[in-house]
Amino acid sequence: MKKIFIFSLVLILFSFNYLISENVSDDVFFNNNTVVSIDEMNKADPDPTPDVNFNLAEIDTATSDTSTTQTQATTSTPASEPTVVFQEVVPEQKQMTKEEIERDIKVLFAEGKKYYDIEDYEGAIEIWERILQNYPTAKTNSDVRYYLGMAYEYIGNLPKAIEHYQKFMAENPKHSLIIEVSYRLAGCYSKLEKYPYSMEIYRDIIRKAPGKKETIRAYFNLAQIYMKQEKYKKVINIYRNIMKYYPNTQWEVQARFQLASLFAQIGNYKNSINEYKIIKYKFKDTDWAPMAAMHIGDTYKLAGDLKEAKDAYSRVVYEFYNKEIYVQQAEERIRALKQYKELENKLYVK
Repeated sequence: MKKIFIFSLVLILFSFNYLISENVSDDVFFNNNTVVSIDEMNKADPDPTPDVNFNLAEIDTATSDTSTTQTQATTSTPASEPTVVFQEVVPEQKQMTKEEIERDIKVLFAEGKKYYDIEDYEGAIEIWERILQNYPTAKTNSDVRYYLGMAYEYIGNLPKAIEHYQKFMAENPKHSLIIEVSYRLAGCYSKLEKYPYSMEIYRDIIRKAPGKKETIRAYFNLAQIYMKQEKYKKVINIYRNIMKYYPNTQWEVQARFQLASLFAQIGNYKNSINEYKIIKYKFKDTDWAPMAAMHIGDTYKLAGDLKEAKDAYSRVVYEFYNKEIYVQQAEERIRALKQYKELENKLYVK
């Protein structure tokens, strides 16, 4: 009977403790006199009971609903689209106006020109390439390409020079520099010994502007290419056409000089001397006349006629006595001929 009484007493005490624990809040537990929240309990225990999970889900839902309401009231943007909210918070990059772009290009171009003027072509290239990269469609890029082509040409990067010259011509077919760029492009091809390309460019220049002074260089450059290819008949025809269509001009004189030099080179000394005589007579009041007179003596010497060579040099001293530089050259050649003659006589005596 006593045992039954003790057992009943224990049972009553146990039930009393249980009732006390049931009255504790779901939100707070007591542990060693320390208040511990449900969130902290969950952090400590990665596997909370189903009841706790349910409570957390309800709390998260309520918090989310509140945030959504606040966000919609402020931005009229669903909270489920955080990227949209971010884009609205961060201001978009301001687009540059046409005037601002042109001003920026002008500043960068001037900075590159400073390097270009002191022949630091690599420095200029670095800045100007940045312009094309940042503003590829700007209308003012034509001048940038023109100078970029020359800078690359000066450092020997002919493929890059050709690239920029070609783009310049394609983008600006009516530009005032189109002929000059054409000459530079053809020159690059000639340096690479791609003569068919350069010759076609020169012919195109002549076709587009026949008879104009801008095209005369094309004739001379074509003649030089034919000279390299040893096509002398074509060279002669070009020089004769220049003399025919550009009479009494500096280009006629240059063509006659080149033609006379060619005749001497291929051993046609008579025609060479005749061309020099025409220059001496036709342009007697210019510096071309004493130059031609000197070349007459040189051609006789080249032909082995030393007597005629000496007479030609002597006429330079007499006819152009007021041209000191040519008089000195003629006297030096006369002395050289005299020394050569003396040496020749000694050799024959022995």
